[in-house]
Amino acid sequence: MRVCAPHDPFVARRAARRAPRRAWPLALLLIAACTTSSPDTGPGSSLPRPQPDAPGSSSPLPDPAPTPDRPRPTPAPGLPSVDITVPSLALEEIARRDAPIDTTMLADGTVLVAERAGVVRRLIGPDGVPVDAPGDVIVDVSDRTTTDAERGLLSIAIAPDGTELFLSLTDASGDTLIEAHPFAHGRVSGSPRTVYTLPQPFANHNGGPILFAPDGTLLVGLGDGGGAGDPLGAGQDPTTPLGSVLRLDVSGAVTMPVPGAPFAAHPDGAPEIAAIGLRNPWRISLDAPRGELWIADVGQSAREEINRIGLNDLAGANFGWALREGSIAYLGDEPDGHVAPVYDYAHGPGCSVTGGHVYRGTALPALIGAYIFSDWCDGELRALLRDDDDIVAIPLGVAGERVVGFGVDADGELLVLELDGRVLRMAPASR
Repeated sequence: MRVCAPHDPFVARRAARRAPRRAWPLALLLIAACTTSSPDTGPGSSLPRPQPDAPGSSSPLPDPAPTPDRPRPTPAPGLPSVDITVPSLALEEIARRDAPIDTTMLADGTVLVAERAGVVRRLIGPDGVPVDAPGDVIVDVSDRTTTDAERGLLSIAIAPDGTELFLSLTDASGDTLIEAHPFAHGRVSGSPRTVYTLPQPFANHNGGPILFAPDGTLLVGLGDGGGAGDPLGAGQDPTTPLGSVLRLDVSGAVTMPVPGAPFAAHPDGAPEIAAIGLRNPWRISLDAPRGELWIADVGQSAREEINRIGLNDLAGANFGWALREGSIAYLGDEPDGHVAPVYDYAHGPGCSVTGGHVYRGTALPALIGAYIFSDWCDGELRALLRDDDDIVAIPLGVAGERVVGFGVDADGELLVLELDGRVLRMAPASR
């Protein structure tokens, strides 16, 4: 197995002084509180909204008191305390793209953006300046995917050595397809190789986030296959990759499961599975300084959850679905080895969590180490902070519309992706 050394491109680029960025206009639109019906219209607009069995509560995002069914979570090391002064923030519009859904960053600081219909373009150049025009096409797979329901190009990742661009999408039939495109000198050249495929039984809950671990293995998040209430029982089934986090060795021509996969010993166990118990992971991010994964998992009809786990603890983890929905019971008792969410919240203004990143930039020093996330329905950005023995989500006072993803630029500053086209950068309000 080829092991690629991890690199931190933020550090190198902070040492280089750039020309001042162009001043971009402030663009903030607050979303009205959503109802239990879908807030979207038009084909494919359900992404990533779950299909609930029953309406959720109308309560605001709470931090519920502990009960016998919900033990108080252990504070996450490294999260800032609520004693910090939350800075005044703005969301600066830096570009517009066609349904931007994910980003990846090259070694020179260039940021690529994936458009849901199947096109990857440049978003920010190596000089840190956003590309004004839509940008030249890096790769176009729009003829091999569909945006029906929750489908499309879902995630992208550059290989640690920079020689391949990985795409996670649903193909024209709606099945999961991960492929690697040869990449050199900032461009795709040559035909892709198929890395992984998996049939999808329904049109929703595809999951799809991909990212590389520091050892060069590829992590893949997959939903439970769709439908409401996990009709396939995939969440707790180690024989299907649905509802799981996969860990793959993609260094050779043939994709291989990582040796020592925890569920391989199970009869008919899928050897590529690292962890089970997910409903629809909508964004997984790596906080490299702490070696931790943050997994936002979309709930059914009551609760949204955020999970945090060390990379060394991922193998064999069980995040609980469909026995649990967030911190509460759904279909049964808490499973053995359950990794409880570090934070969860009830439906109300929010309805479908959009996972983000731990902030490691420099423009907002008070937020360094905080996990920033949003929700598809209310769009408000929130930061997870420590409050003595609990973890709370603090509103940051800014919101986007139909926030479908986040990204990171070469300075470690957060990008916010709206499905309707805007790409925003989180920044101090006074800038």
